[in-house]
Amino acid sequence: ILFFNRFSELKLLDVGGLVHFNVVHGEWYRLISSIFLHYNFEHILMNMLSLFIFGKIVESIVGHWRMLVIFLFSGLFANFASLSFNIDTISVGASGAIFGLIGSLFGFMYISKIFERKLVGQLLIALVILIGISLFMDNINVWAHIGGFIGGLFITLLAYYFTANRNVFWILLVLILILFIASQIRIYTIKEDNIYNTIIAKQMKEDKYKEAKQMVAETIDKNYADDETYYLKGLITTTVDSRAEAISDWERGLKTFPDSGLLNYELAVANRALDDKDEVLKYINAALKLNPGNENYQNLKKELED
Repeated sequence: ILFFNRFSELKLLDVGGLVHFNVVHGEWYRLISSIFLHYNFEHILMNMLSLFIFGKIVESIVGHWRMLVIFLFSGLFANFASLSFNIDTISVGASGAIFGLIGSLFGFMYISKIFERKLVGQLLIALVILIGISLFMDNINVWAHIGGFIGGLFITLLAYYFTANRNVFWILLVLILILFIASQIRIYTIKEDNIYNTIIAKQMKEDKYKEAKQMVAETIDKNYADDETYYLKGLITTTVDSRAEAISDWERGLKTFPDSGLLNYELAVANRALDDKDEVLKYINAALKLNPGNENYQNLKKELED
């Protein structure tokens, strides 16, 4: 970290960053691993300073094991909130769990009915500073912060009311379960983006075609490729090799994804450049059959007819 000062998106993806696409494909370990990963030195420095401040306060109240439970529960809650709304980014860092420790402190004040002016003031100042810093930093996951805060507050109240008032305990438990179920429904029904394609396209925009080509190969090896992956693969091949080889890439992609309007259209465009009208018509008719409302497909067909 001190030498490079920043991990690439691909590296964070490989070592366990939180990504909607990967989690819904069964990589649940990312819910935990992402809490212990950070973008750069400034990121881990700020989070560890925050953990040192708020963690010591919580630890002094409930002990280190209970503090760890609050930390991990808050981190999970934060990550479920993140997955419910962020579908095209890689999320890493302990800040969601740390916001859970702050939420826990507010829970302790509510339970004890002791609202010490100095402590409340310090917490509010710290929150304002953290939120203020967040506004000026890249890759800040606001949903994770909100989810972590709520998770820390809930787990603290849940633990207290387990012995103090069992009726309130059950109400809180049911509320947590409702939020959990709602987040799962949201996570698995929201339209997902293929994070691998997003990174490949970003690398291409930055003229990093060697890295993009490597990423395509890795995506295909992991069975995470879709028709857009093969579309991007062909564009890369066109740039670094030749159009003929790109056509072969798109044809291979179409064999794997025969219902892809995108690949049919791209093959129609490629064959138009080769002046092969029969092939153009074959592919554009197939594309229109799959997606008759697409204006690009309609315009190419009209151009051919004219």
